[in-house]
Amino acid sequence: MSGPLVADMAPPPTLVLDAAYLGWAGLLVLPAIVTAAVFAGRALRRRGRGRGLAIAAGVAVFVALDLVVYFVALEGMFAAKRERRQAELEARAQQAPGTGPSGQAP
Repeated sequence: MSGPLVADMAPPPTLVLDAAYLGWAGLLVLPAIVTAAVFAGRALRRRGRGRGLAIAAGVAVFVALDLVVYFVALEGMFAAKRERRQAELEARAQQAPGTGPSGQAP
């Protein structure tokens, strides 16, 4: 039986390429995250806050939004894996019609 390789562990967050886990939607999400971080920093600068605080706020917004994307992507990956496992179990159950739920013959 050949199929795609699926790891049992989640990939670590990279803080840059996590939007790539979303597939084509990541092409829209990553620029949106960067834009939100830039606007957060610029908003603080316009209010007269220091340059360091504006940079720190931009980085904090970027990291927070990137981690949100990471966890959403992980949930999607694990949901697909659960569905694949469930389909394999159902296929195995249909192939062996003489066995009970515990895998033993009646």
